[in-house]
Amino acid sequence: MKKLLLAKLFVVAIMSTFLFSCEKDSKELTEISLDSEVIKNAHVCVEKWDAKLNTKAASVKAKEWDAGQTIYVKFLNGNNFVQSKVQQYAKEWEQFANVKLVFLASNSSTAANIKITFKEGAYANDGGSWSYLGTDSNSYSRSMHFGWFNDTTTDSEFSRTTIHEFGHALGLIHEHQNPVAGINWDKEAVYAYYAGPPNNWSRAQVDNNLFRRYEASSSNYSVYDPKSIMHYPIPAEHTLDGVAVGRNTVLSSTDKSFIGTIYPFSGTPSNDICDGVAPYNGSTSYAVGDQVTYNGDLYERTSTGWNNLGACGSSPVVDKCDGVAPYNGSTSYAVGDQVTYNGDLYERTSTGWNNLGPCGS
Repeated sequence: MKKLLLAKLFVVAIMSTFLFSCEKDSKELTEISLDSEVIKNAHVCVEKWDAKLNTKAASVKAKEWDAGQTIYVKFLNGNNFVQSKVQQYAKEWEQFANVKLVFLASNSSTAANIKITFKEGAYANDGGSWSYLGTDSNSYSRSMHFGWFNDTTTDSEFSRTTIHEFGHALGLIHEHQNPVAGINWDKEAVYAYYAGPPNNWSRAQVDNNLFRRYEASSSNYSVYDPKSIMHYPIPAEHTLDGVAVGRNTVLSSTDKSFIGTIYPFSGTPSNDICDGVAPYNGSTSYAVGDQVTYNGDLYERTSTGWNNLGACGSSPVVDKCDGVAPYNGSTSYAVGDQVTYNGDLYERTSTGWNNLGPCGS
């Protein structure tokens, strides 16, 4: 009987409509070069640090908010459009960090922790974007600024810069200054680039914003993550080995897991791989990646049938493809970027794409 029902599963699967809206995807993963001019022209932010600190990394751990804390945010200027976009992307952090960002009305009497300005009015000459680190925000009349947002800003730029600045506001440092980062900088090329507009940085400022790494003993950190939202874009011309980092616009998988260790949610995750998964329904059309339970086992839909992931009640296996977007032929990828393609996970290298294995493993 079980064999008969499983056979029915496979027949229904073949007749179902799947990924790509029923159209065969004939694209192949091709060599894509990075657009260095796009990377070099990307706006970058500067972390602001409490002037009372003697060294940058002295109290990084001390600047974290409490897990579960409500953090109040207020806009000091800006139109409804830019404000709504900042609010939209700032809240991305709430999915993975146990904090609550509450945006106050302009006339609210509640004291704000984070105070945001835009490049207009009294701040028209401030063309940079920056944020104070973590709880330092409490000590300043304005603690975050967006210097290039306007009504024509793209969603990808709102996403990139807003999530980055709120990362600082939650206490995160620049990823290229991670204690275990091993970027092979061409320092003279970097000094020369940042000495020009729009940054006009001195060598000391470049040292502080790019080359200086945090001390492992005084900072929370994970493995180095070139896909982190907290990473500066780096063109190949700025490294001695030609390795580049693209313009990261969304949270990486490591960003999501790491912020959860700083602001953990209460409760214990389920150890049952079938938790929340509905039983198989013969009248339902399933797509690749959909999961069902059937006769006490967990199944996942593949491009050719169903894959048995194991018995219900067993511990879940982390899917390395979780949160990774499908390959897009019109996107320019940087070294370290990952994509899914035909059910496998690929990572961009300096010479092509490396197959990291099937999704679900």
